Amino acid sequence: MKIHIQGLNIIGYTESMFGLGEAVRLNINAAKKLDIPLNLINYEKVKQNTSYQYSLNYDVNLVQLSLKDLESFIAIIDPNLFKNKYSILFLVWESEYIAPELVENLDLFNEIWTPSEYCKNIFQKAYKNPIIIVPHPVEVHLNPLQNNNTIDFFDGKKFSFLFMFSFHSSTERKNPFFLIEAFKTAFGASDDVELVIKTVGGKQHKKQKQRLEQCTSKNIKIYDLELDKNSVDHLINTCDAYVSMHHSEGFGLTLAEAMYLGKPTIATNYSGNTEFMNDNNSFLIDYKLSYIENPDRNFCSKTLWANPLLSDAVEKLRNAYEFSDLRTKKAVNAELFVKENLSFYAVGTIIKNRLNYIYTNFDELVTNQNQSVYLINQLQLAKIENAQLRREIHRMKKNVIIRFIVFLKNKTRKLKRTN
Repeated sequence: MKIHIQGLNIIGYTESMFGLGEAVRLNINAAKKLDIPLNLINYEKVKQNTSYQYSLNYDVNLVQLSLKDLESFIAIIDPNLFKNKYSILFLVWESEYIAPELVENLDLFNEIWTPSEYCKNIFQKAYKNPIIIVPHPVEVHLNPLQNNNTIDFFDGKKFSFLFMFSFHSSTERKNPFFLIEAFKTAFGASDDVELVIKTVGGKQHKKQKQRLEQCTSKNIKIYDLELDKNSVDHLINTCDAYVSMHHSEGFGLTLAEAMYLGKPTIATNYSGNTEFMNDNNSFLIDYKLSYIENPDRNFCSKTLWANPLLSDAVEKLRNAYEFSDLRTKKAVNAELFVKENLSFYAVGTIIKNRLNYIYTNFDELVTNQNQSVYLINQLQLAKIENAQLRREIHRMKKNVIIRFIVFLKNKTRKLKRTN
């Protein structure tokens, strides 16, 4: 019987600044807290350079990517990643519908980890192997700000609501225009309260950014800029309340971070954030389940999620602003809950216990691995052939168009000569 050296190969965007990078680093920190040996593989380098060398030091893999990354991952990854290994896929999703083409490769993995019961229920519709809930760990450590020329996001004389999102994610899902409508309905042009929305990615989504900026007023401010993680943490720590009127969240990391920092939070009472938000520690907004109104590149017309109710959203905003004792009570309860249940140690313990189980039962759990490697090889060959066929078809179409243009030119010349 082979002796397995316990540890974890982690493949993901380990050095990237966007959401997937932050999420994988949180799991890395949680694993380190429990002294789990790690071998980190930066998937960004794997994508950029097919000859990039990486090793698989341990017999358990954790692949942390998006569902939309999975097809390209299977096409370029070394099939030995699956050979006599136990491979875990960490996934998050934000709709009760998943397109079939996005889940066709899931069965190559032995199990899925996901941060919420909401996500688990979604994946169970398409995946029959074990699905383990591993929440995103939440710990915020504020370091001194290095830049003295920091922006004054908030007016110190006003009660400040904060919301943050990335245009790269899905403006439709994040629902900022509904938030603005609810804020205007609740407070009008009041000089005592303000809404600050901090975005990123506006340069690549100019139309959406312009539409959002058209909603600004004397008490609604929009800032589109990149900040490092420490600056973002300070921004959350400086607001008076954090709000999200999303259609759905796989987890809701910024909400959990605000709670960790002792901030009152207001959010839609639906999806992953309800794993750690409740009526004792948050202001939760009622909703109606419905289909997406404006499908985008991330979510199709079959997307099913929550539409927060305007009347209840207005009421929760006003309650958070007007009742300081209630606001403080919820914020204190929130901080206690997050620090107890979502710490690096708490989540690291979940990871370590699961790895202990896998390694203890490794030989029994790891089956059909050679078949998986064969399937991956066949998929990779098929994708290469499909790519070559697409290039040939493109060249053929181009040649037909060129010949047709030449034909028209010759006909035109003949007509001119005739005339």
